[in-house]
Amino acid sequence: MRVCLTILTVLLTAQVAGLSFAQGQPDHRPIFRDVSATAGITATHRGVWDPEKSRQGYLAIGQAWGDFDRDGWIDLFVTGNLDPNALYRNDGDGAFSVSEHSQLLSLPDVPSGGAVWADYNNDGWLDLYIVNYGANRLFRNEGGSGFQDVTLGAGVGDTGKGTSAAWGDYDSDGWLDLYVTNWSCFPECDPVDFTAQQDRLYHNNGDGSFTDVTVSLDYALTLGAGFAPAFLDYDGDGDSDIYVVNDKLQNEIGNVLWRNDGAGCGHWCWTNVSSESGADLLINGMGVDASDYDNDGDLDLYITDMVYQMHLLMNDGAGGFRNRARSSGSAINMGPDAGVGWGAVFFDYDNDGWQDLYVAATNYHQTFPELEVSFMNPRADALFRNDRHRGFHNVSAASGIDAELPTLGVAYADYDQDGDLDLVTGNWNSGYRLLQNQNGDKRWLSLDLRGGGDVNRDAAGTVVQLTTPDGMTQLQTVSIGAGLGGNNQLPLHFGLGDATAADLRIVWTNGAECSLDAIPANQRLRLVYGVTAGCG
Repeated sequence: MRVCLTILTVLLTAQVAGLSFAQGQPDHRPIFRDVSATAGITATHRGVWDPEKSRQGYLAIGQAWGDFDRDGWIDLFVTGNLDPNALYRNDGDGAFSVSEHSQLLSLPDVPSGGAVWADYNNDGWLDLYIVNYGANRLFRNEGGSGFQDVTLGAGVGDTGKGTSAAWGDYDSDGWLDLYVTNWSCFPECDPVDFTAQQDRLYHNNGDGSFTDVTVSLDYALTLGAGFAPAFLDYDGDGDSDIYVVNDKLQNEIGNVLWRNDGAGCGHWCWTNVSSESGADLLINGMGVDASDYDNDGDLDLYITDMVYQMHLLMNDGAGGFRNRARSSGSAINMGPDAGVGWGAVFFDYDNDGWQDLYVAATNYHQTFPELEVSFMNPRADALFRNDRHRGFHNVSAASGIDAELPTLGVAYADYDQDGDLDLVTGNWNSGYRLLQNQNGDKRWLSLDLRGGGDVNRDAAGTVVQLTTPDGMTQLQTVSIGAGLGGNNQLPLHFGLGDATAADLRIVWTNGAECSLDAIPANQRLRLVYGVTAGCG
């Protein structure tokens, strides 16, 4: 294995006072603090769910982090559903300003749901894809000076009831492909037309256009009422598979795991391994995230559910999953008046080297004898701290997230560059909350990976293994699209605990590898494929 030297020096060193735990019990300081007002995050969200009276409903939200102007500070885009969308520019001082380009992206006449940043044309600037109820929109970044709507020429303007989208280079040709989930045409259509809710898989042609290759998937399995997709290499064979979370309310096909089997089969070979892998959950699925929460070298899944308990699918390393939600302590939503799970993200909020878990939630009520059902009621979200033994401690009471709101979306980023991960949450018929992490007393390392040549510019699908001197190894993959309707920051954030340095092994999407030894903690590094010495 070749040793590579980073081309970028330390961009930031920071440590902030944090929070300590003993047997999962917090001290008096909150983990997060709501700084929405002082930061200037005032965007609103307005949605309708009334299948009985108005026959209307669009259960969608979007929150996406991305440094669109490349000034080194991560910016934020949020969708309003029936209200206008908003683009916030990070001012670098803890506050945000509404961008001069926000109006173009606001789409006031189109209900908007999920949103994701990605450099689809490999020009070094993040572009924005907005998922709508109606034609989706792709906005090309014009070198930080504005955006241009290129939807028509790109061919990605699907007109379903869009919920979420994810980007990934499934054929490893260096260009990002796109998967879009659509929910049901219900309640507007009666009877429900399943063909109107088909998901879409788009192949990037490398010339600014895409080809709809949904036909390469089993048609019947693309008709679920989809809420969230994810590109992930669940079997560790070096290519991106696809997992789709479906809501059985309208079409009971269950969640679908597509194994990537390479070229052929007309365009590409996808094998449905949902049943054999144990990932074929027939649930009211809402959100999904993938992470190696138990630090055993493979990707696990957390899937939220509307009616029943959440699901933690632990990867057994042999192509299968085992549901460990109950035994791990992360199985919220038990019994009547319980929580409805929506977006969820794995992230290491306390920088101890173990992935914690945040679950966005609302409350479910069913009244008798009228049998009226309501699931958009306020409820506090759930925060779980990883106990390092394949379980979690529920630390919601100490989280500082004491406001009970109907929360659908969540995404993380170190927006203030202090070395710990912060959150933005999207709240139904309300707006967005910026939650600043108060817990940064441990060391960390941030890696900004950039592709080149036959590695996509965002390096999506690239795997990093980090090992600290105590022998603990963490695995993370660059991914675009997470939780429900949004995306986290692109740079990988590793908590190092008390370690002062770590070794890195990077495996790019084309199989090339490089390593870095004894990298000092508390810094932000940029590694560029084909430029960084020894890496391509």
